[in-house]
Amino acid sequence: MAGERAKVASERGQTIVEFALIAPVFFILLFGIIDFGLMLNQRITLEHAVREGARYAMVTADCAAIQQRTADRAGDIITASDVTVSYSSDPAMPGDTVKVSAPFEWQFPLMSRFGVGSIDTSVSGSGRLELTVKSAGGCGP
Repeated sequence: MAGERAKVASERGQTIVEFALIAPVFFILLFGIIDFGLMLNQRITLEHAVREGARYAMVTADCAAIQQRTADRAGDIITASDVTVSYSSDPAMPGDTVKVSAPFEWQFPLMSRFGVGSIDTSVSGSGRLELTVKSAGGCGP
């Protein structure tokens, strides 16, 4: 009877040690999944915003309005001054390409504790113009 109690107590200690060895790996994996999901949500929102900005740029020649509309669709991810609008030619004619882009930088809030840095890329959307833009030099930061 006493031998069985000693065996159960030693197995409890073994379980705690095994948990202590596995827990850091488990939590790093969990935090990574959460951070990646948050980053993916922000990036998809920004991709939608620049595509919407490109759609608006196809029918509007006002650069400031294009930048503002893109920033409005992105929420608090970017500001209007972050948005770049560029045309494939100057002057831009119907059928030419307009490109709207914005920077995307993500600092991993949870994984930064483990030395993971950030992702720094840009997101863009394009479309074909439906109007003539006489001064198609573009605009941006």
